[in-house]
Amino acid sequence: MKRIILALALMFALGSTTRLAAQETRVRFYYYPSTNVYYNPTNAEYWYYDDVSATWTQVKTLPTTITLTKAPRYTVYYNGEDVWKDNTMHMQKYKVRKNGTMKAKKPKSE
Repeated sequence: MKRIILALALMFALGSTTRLAAQETRVRFYYYPSTNVYYNPTNAEYWYYDDVSATWTQVKTLPTTITLTKAPRYTVYYNGEDVWKDNTMHMQKYKVRKNGTMKAKKPKSE
């Protein structure tokens, strides 16, 4: 009986630790859809897509070819540092028109 209780306690402890570790890795980013750039305020680093190398690049200072505007900016969360892996979803959710303005979201009807 003691072994069963000990085994259950161990399984519960491992499950709690795993869930806690997953929560601790959740990172906040600011997403700028007009330039398709992410900013991590915790470590002051940017992620942007480099067309020349066809890869996502992490830098402290953006190249001069990329200019950020304060608005619109959206807060997104990701478990880890590779937030760009959700870029397709973010581009769909925060769609930018060809003229650079944001597409207005329709209010939910009740």
